[in-house]
Amino acid sequence: MKYDCTGVILAGGKNSRLPGGKKTFRRVGDEMMLTRIYSLFSKLFSEVIIVVNDPKDFVGWDMMVVTDIHPSRCALAGLHAGLFYSSNPWAYVTACDVPFANEQVIRHLVSQRTPWAEVVIPRTEDGLEPLAAVYSKGCIPLIETNLEKKKFMIKKFFKKKKIKEIPVSDLKKLDPSMQFMFNVNTPEDLKTARSMAKIPK
Repeated sequence: MKYDCTGVILAGGKNSRLPGGKKTFRRVGDEMMLTRIYSLFSKLFSEVIIVVNDPKDFVGWDMMVVTDIHPSRCALAGLHAGLFYSSNPWAYVTACDVPFANEQVIRHLVSQRTPWAEVVIPRTEDGLEPLAAVYSKGCIPLIETNLEKKKFMIKKFFKKKKIKEIPVSDLKKLDPSMQFMFNVNTPEDLKTARSMAKIPK
């Protein structure tokens, strides 16, 4: 049984620090990063949406391909588009460059949804992790307000009393090395990810 939740993949970044093509199509282990995320999301969620700049590059994928509605081309605009097009009341949102998205972590976060919260988000040693979090469609008005005010940081739209934080202690029980947070921004990151993929779990 799949969750009544949409899996949203944000793939509209400029890719400026990792030249040579879209990083979501780079291989880590035996698969492209997008394949790794898509395979997991297809297993967990009733719907998968990818937010992109160039839809033609994603023809043939069995998921809804959408573009930003707001022209700012930032992660917050991508989050907005993913929630806007979602047919479910909740969405789990990730970036396209996280090759080690963790099924148990995602299941735990989705299971923590509650009527009083609009965001279920990991609290790590580095702070809140907004691109490994669950968002309610109720967030859309607040996101739109911040986009119009040019406040583009995702964490700036949160209403603290409507956030459910998941502590790092819970997350480490499910993913002791916290690999689910690792993202690929640079050639060095890609090299590291490929090395990590070879290490037996």
